[in-house]
Amino acid sequence: MRNELSKFFEEILLLHIKTNITNGKIEGMNSKLRGFTKRAFGFKTSKNLKITIFIALGKLNLTPA
Repeated sequence: MRNELSKFFEEILLLHIKTNITNGKIEGMNSKLRGFTKRAFGFKTSKNLKITIFIALGKLNLTPA
């Protein structure tokens, strides 16, 4: 089991070195979504949660033109 984990982490590390890609952006978005869902218990419908997520993560400009 330990040997398999070492191989797995070695492959992940080598892949990161080759591509310079991390999952940081995905983890950040996941963290924000979890925060929204915690606050969503006060919403009356799931539609309100979706609207909140789209406004926050979609970076919509809601200022009048």
